[in-house]
Amino acid sequence: MKKKTLILMMIGLLLLVIGAGFASIKPSDVNNFPVPLNAKVEEIHSDQSISYSFSGINRLYLQQIKLKGWKEVDQMGGLKTFEKNGNKVDIITFQGGFQIIGESEE
Repeated sequence: MKKKTLILMMIGLLLLVIGAGFASIKPSDVNNFPVPLNAKVEEIHSDQSISYSFSGINRLYLQQIKLKGWKEVDQMGGLKTFEKNGNKVDIITFQGGFQIIGESEE
């Protein structure tokens, strides 16, 4: 009985962590692409892009992007391209942050 209780508690904790992580994103102004809740806007550019300060893109954030329906279609160095419903978004990572660049499919 203790073993079952422990397993249920671990599953509950895992779901809580995943749920908290999933809830810690918000849609950006660039094609509603998800960004971490604690990412701060550094600069809004005229070319449909926004720079954010953030401690780094990690696996949890990449998983949240996928859960929101965005599919990674290309990667070259610090540049990742995601696509959803005909919209493409490029993410360029750099030390201390990242930039999201939106583009419409041609």
